[in-house]
Amino acid sequence: KLPDDPKAEWSVSLVSSAVLKHITAHAINMVLTFDGRGVSGHANHVAIYKAVRHLASTGELSKGCVLLSLETVGLLRKYISFLDLPFSWFLPSHLHCVVGSKGYKQAKAAMLRHRTQLLWFRYLYITLSRYMFINTFQTIPQGPQNLKIY
Repeated sequence: KLPDDPKAEWSVSLVSSAVLKHITAHAINMVLTFDGRGVSGHANHVAIYKAVRHLASTGELSKGCVLLSLETVGLLRKYISFLDLPFSWFLPSHLHCVVGSKGYKQAKAAMLRHRTQLLWFRYLYITLSRYMFINTFQTIPQGPQNLKIY
């Protein structure tokens, strides 16, 4: 019901129930997810963000669970690798993650294990993407939002 397909529209209720089940079963207190643009516009990534936003608005998560979304950056910033550090560091974010050489090697090894996903542009991504070195996150607020009572 959840095909890995950049054009497939996933059910928000199906994804949110799966995410909630996993959070509850493992007593997770922090969720890192995509933002509303899904980093690459991938529909599956956007659906995961929507599901987490849905959970944030329902009050089903424990009060101690922090929700953060990975910030999508423009194409130029995406492919300037670690040179994006000054932009990422000084622009407002709630969490900054900078990966050292050991973390980069680990992430590269993980990417290379997904042979079916390794199209030519993935090699470009592994080598030049700032997401392999730097990630910035924004907090996803919890509780009812944009509530209008008439």
